[in-house]
Amino acid sequence: MLAWHLWLIAALVLLLAELLGTGFFAFAMGLAALVAMTTALFGVGATGQWFAFALAAGVLAPLLKKVFRQFAPSRRQSGLAGESRHQTGKLVRHHTGELRLKLEGDLFMVRAQSDLELKEGEEVEIVRFDGITAIVKPRK
Repeated sequence: MLAWHLWLIAALVLLLAELLGTGFFAFAMGLAALVAMTTALFGVGATGQWFAFALAAGVLAPLLKKVFRQFAPSRRQSGLAGESRHQTGKLVRHHTGELRLKLEGDLFMVRAQSDLELKEGEEVEIVRFDGITAIVKPRK
């Protein structure tokens, strides 16, 4: 098997790995492997191929990350767990019968801040997150 065959296989594996959601890292590595494959086709030695791969990966990874963030910004409207933003959500009944907090399409385990009873359909304010459990209080 020739060197360019190996680079092509590596590129295809990396590009397929991007489907797992690596945030363009595997995509950049796959493109870098294609650059290395091209150098192999031109008869460059193994050291030159690895240098081309490293150089292309070093340029493409941050470039693609920047381009991705610029043209495909996050559509998330709420803050991350631990942020001091006021977030609200709705309590829904999970198929297990437990109440869950629905926040932007995701379901979180929920617990009341005090001894208040939580009711299905109620709008609540998120006080904080304790691990993956949302600590909530009734919305005023």
